[in-house]
Amino acid sequence: MIRCLPILLLLGACSLSDTITDHSVAYNATVEAATDTLLVTNILRARDQAPLHFTTIGAIHGSFSLSAGLGYDLTSVNGGTQPALLAASNPSFDIGPLDRQEFARGLLRPIDPVLLRLLSDRGLPDQLLLHLLVSKFDEGPGGRTVVNDPALRQPLDAAARAACAAAGVAAAPPCDPFRAVVDSLTRHGRLRFNGYTRLIPLGPPLTTAQAPDRLEMLKEPGISLRRSGSGWQLYRAVNQLVICVPGASGYVALALDSEPPQVSPITQEGDPCNADEVADHAIEAGRAAAPGLAWYLRSVDEVLHYLGAIQRREEAGVAYRVSVPLAGGAMAEPRLFRLWPERPERPRIAADYRGRRWWVAEQDDAADETLRVLALTTQLLNLQKSAGEIPSSGTLRLVR
Repeated sequence: MIRCLPILLLLGACSLSDTITDHSVAYNATVEAATDTLLVTNILRARDQAPLHFTTIGAIHGSFSLSAGLGYDLTSVNGGTQPALLAASNPSFDIGPLDRQEFARGLLRPIDPVLLRLLSDRGLPDQLLLHLLVSKFDEGPGGRTVVNDPALRQPLDAAARAACAAAGVAAAPPCDPFRAVVDSLTRHGRLRFNGYTRLIPLGPPLTTAQAPDRLEMLKEPGISLRRSGSGWQLYRAVNQLVICVPGASGYVALALDSEPPQVSPITQEGDPCNADEVADHAIEAGRAAAPGLAWYLRSVDEVLHYLGAIQRREEAGVAYRVSVPLAGGAMAEPRLFRLWPERPERPRIAADYRGRRWWVAEQDDAADETLRVLALTTQLLNLQKSAGEIPSSGTLRLVR
């Protein structure tokens, strides 16, 4: 029987491997449930205009032990000797509040406009992205501003909604002006993106005699000297990313910038929606800005409060819908976001808040985008976290 111990220990190693695998999957499921519940809870807090609070599971410590031995059983018919293999698990969790300055700043920082391209390339519908991520459209100084306010949403039939879209930024009640602008921007097809080299002129054109005097500037990064008519022009090369909005007669390019407004009109020099390189003309001082609508992107905090406002509107009986394409070219009008106080037919997430259970239904492209919106919001929220912002002390440790 003593000879069996090495075999038991070898089998125990296999058992320990299975134990670690099972516990790793179980821990991941625990993180999923905690993260989903916290996100839904904070959206309900935002609905109530109450303070938002965030925590994170900073670490999971798994402790496993395995032992093998022999026991003596008086009732045994096998000589009274029985092998024994014992395994024990003692995991612990570090739960830390995300109440640091860096995390708070990240929540209030507008979303990086490059994410628009990344999310669009993933196939997310344009209307979903515009409603979720854009806080307002603005015509500039002295012009009109269209705010993305769920309180302005009213139920409209297809004909009335088409009339609102035709009016665009000038749409009047009962139109929701923001939806009217989004419908106008997306009615001719999907938004496109293009990255190109933008050549910005430096100073006035140079004659052939003047050009050698500027050769010293060519040592600076991004500076080039190009032919311009019978003379020469100095340019600074910068990388430019544009959103291309389809229209009845082609695309209109809007420049992306990290500073607000994150999306703004530009002069349509060359072909910014298809070219690899575009040279701008010189702009004299005092020239008016390019006409068009500028876009202002939300912060993650604004996204959460926006979803809370949609939930308030839904509970008031107004379905908040967006237009999305389905496979085969058909169009659907699913809800953008909805938490249900009663268990839906196909539930996915449940969260208790102030003595009541709230439900999230399974993703349904034709009827309900809530699960996809929550997945996107989770990614945006995670982008605001870094290892340095998750407290390593002052945590609540739960030991099972």
